[in-house]
Amino acid sequence: MPEITLFCEDSFHEKFIGALLRRFMDEYHAAVEARFLSSQGGLSQMHGELKFFLRDLERDRQRLPDSVIVVVDANCQGYHGRKDVMDSVLAHYPRFQPLVSYAIPDPHIERWMLVDAKAFQTVFGRGCTLPAMKCAKDEYKKLLRTEIRKSGVEAPLGGEEFAEDIVMAMNLGLVETREPSFGLFLKSLKALFNTWSRR
Repeated sequence: MPEITLFCEDSFHEKFIGALLRRFMDEYHAAVEARFLSSQGGLSQMHGELKFFLRDLERDRQRLPDSVIVVVDANCQGYHGRKDVMDSVLAHYPRFQPLVSYAIPDPHIERWMLVDAKAFQTVFGRGCTLPAMKCAKDEYKKLLRTEIRKSGVEAPLGGEEFAEDIVMAMNLGLVETREPSFGLFLKSLKALFNTWSRR
């Protein structure tokens, strides 16, 4: 069974990407073992933990997975800016580079929750508005809470408690073309599952 290690910036990423993995497992009829390593303490903490993990792999102190997925918000650096930061860690471990792929919501994971208005309507009974790209701190956190509240539902965890519902209702083909950062991750995930489903 293929094994994935996921490095997630926080629990919202873990819930969203975990739901996406479960959906892919169902659709591709491929069993995958996923191990989540969520960082508490932001990007610098995650940067350090990824470095230690790669170092331990290099020294055979960790079991080598079939794939490593790094999940981190772009914030205001953009997809490629954030990827460059994480690649700077990976550059010291060239033999693991083929294993690593990225899920980098641009600018934040909350935007991915709003990208498919029909999925949002399926879950909350009303559609939502995806605004033009913004990168102000906590902007999408506020937008997601507001959109959920307008449906008469409260989200004490900021919406992450509905991540699986949204992911399962999404039109992934539409999302892949509509939201560039999401599309990049979906393409890399499809490549992995196409390989594993042929085994």
